[in-house]
Amino acid sequence: MSSYLFPIEVALIFFPFLALFLTIPFAIYSYRKFGSITFMRVFIIFTFIFYLMSAFFLTLLPLPDMQHIAQMKAPTPQLIPFTFVREFLDQTVFSFSNPATYLRAMVQNVVIQPIFNIFLLFPLGVYLRYYFRVSFKKALVLSFLISLFFEVTQLTGIYGIYPHAYRLFDVDDLMLNTLGGVIGFLMAPLFTFFLPTREAIDSLSTQKSERVSYIRRFLAYLIDWFFIGGIGFILTLTHLLPEQVVSQTTGNSYQHIFYNIIIIFLYFILFPSITNGFTPGKWIVRIRIANISGTRVSFWQLLGRYSLFYYLLGGLILVPLNQQVQEMATPQIQLILFFISFLMFFLFALHLIVNFFRKDNRLFYEKMSHTVSISTFQSKNPDVQ
Repeated sequence: MSSYLFPIEVALIFFPFLALFLTIPFAIYSYRKFGSITFMRVFIIFTFIFYLMSAFFLTLLPLPDMQHIAQMKAPTPQLIPFTFVREFLDQTVFSFSNPATYLRAMVQNVVIQPIFNIFLLFPLGVYLRYYFRVSFKKALVLSFLISLFFEVTQLTGIYGIYPHAYRLFDVDDLMLNTLGGVIGFLMAPLFTFFLPTREAIDSLSTQKSERVSYIRRFLAYLIDWFFIGGIGFILTLTHLLPEQVVSQTTGNSYQHIFYNIIIIFLYFILFPSITNGFTPGKWIVRIRIANISGTRVSFWQLLGRYSLFYYLLGGLILVPLNQQVQEMATPQIQLILFFISFLMFFLFALHLIVNFFRKDNRLFYEKMSHTVSISTFQSKNPDVQ
């Protein structure tokens, strides 16, 4: 039993890191495809990923010693179908006329191994039918292909990492894995009847897409600053600007501040005034900046919005911490500047928390500039309202 639990324990260790790595791509996909992120969709997708990790590790782990594998002979692939039936008949202690043999037979490897191979892809069939809504034929093909992937990984010694295979390539495994996926597909309603349907999940996502959450806006913010970082990299790579201006280093703080003022103006104010409130980040998560009435936002509104957010708030938080400013100030002034920076950050965080629970969750710079973030998502399914 420990040989089956160990790979799952390893999956439990690695899964949080994989989940963290996939969080932003999954969020982008959800906002573009469904307009929002729902708990049930997150739960289904990430449990599916964990299941696939566990299934894959169950076919590979524990990894043997490299030198030991190099010295041993590679196992000969087992290519005769239904060998597991012959092995069962030859090795089992089961006797129909003797009930005392039933329990002992159930714990023999000739019974456990085929059952394990069936159950390995059983959950796959359930997921394919319930969430991914594939046909029986596609579920059959996908179950076979995933099983084939597992077997080829074993046959090739994890694609050349080992000098040769350290586990047996068995055609019976292909058959039983595929059978497990098919049984899971057929029995899926018995395991998912208490869960919301895929249509209900999509409908809830569409309803929630109309509200632009702080998480959605923060994701757009991260994407936009990623693009700005890319712009800076290109400017330095092509020698249009020195690296000391784009990347803050000792002695160039003022130049870096001036560069940020310019890039913020061009990226967040001028560009969206031309693109009807879109930045690349906002376009990716399907939101845009609009007038409070929902009409096209003006240049002056964008100027007011982002002057308040970046130039005023950002300036009060970041400029007091600027290295050159700190070097020019006395210890008493440094303390005052640090207090101003901390106070502005604290007040904005408090403002953010308070507005999170309000129906009108616009922040101060949005209300003062009469702007709002609106969703541009439109469901492609006319039945989902």
